[in-house]
Amino acid sequence: MKLLCAEYNSEGRMTVGVVGDNALLRNNNDFYFPAFTQELSCVPQLVFRACKLGKGISERFSRRYYDAVGVGLRFYADTLEQDLQKLKLPSGLSASFDDSAAISELSEYAGETTRYALQIDEQVVFEGNSTELPVSVDRFVAKASEYYMIKIGDFFFCGNPFRHRGLQINTRIRMYMNDVCRMDFYVR
Repeated sequence: MKLLCAEYNSEGRMTVGVVGDNALLRNNNDFYFPAFTQELSCVPQLVFRACKLGKGISERFSRRYYDAVGVGLRFYADTLEQDLQKLKLPSGLSASFDDSAAISELSEYAGETTRYALQIDEQVVFEGNSTELPVSVDRFVAKASEYYMIKIGDFFFCGNPFRHRGLQINTRIRMYMNDVCRMDFYVR
């Protein structure tokens, strides 16, 4: 299983990154602030699960390749990212370390618009829905399948240009999907 992650630049252009399953943080387990960074941020996302094997999938058939949806959160070690960029090295390590991709339980997806929100310490800091993604889920699946074999159980982290910065130890994080709390944990 792998995590196929949409990454966006400031102009809204997307690339696809692959992260190993070691990055998954499940079951509302607390996230532990990494010792290798002083600054931490996160990106709220919708996450879809692959249900079919495929490569080179046409966008018009992409919907056949995922069957479940949940919410997710990617953590970024900002200090590490900045250090790697200064050295002109790829910065993927800053978002692919152990437990850097939180995921909720998934629900069956029937093609409906899915709303999601991020709440930090009792304040909603982001709200969005599946129709507002910079790149549609179908387009993302098609793009990812140009480079990678899609396998049953892979996760599509759809990304988001919004990034909440300044997470601290004891920050409480909640993610909602369709107004139901699906994730609730602390940064420790």
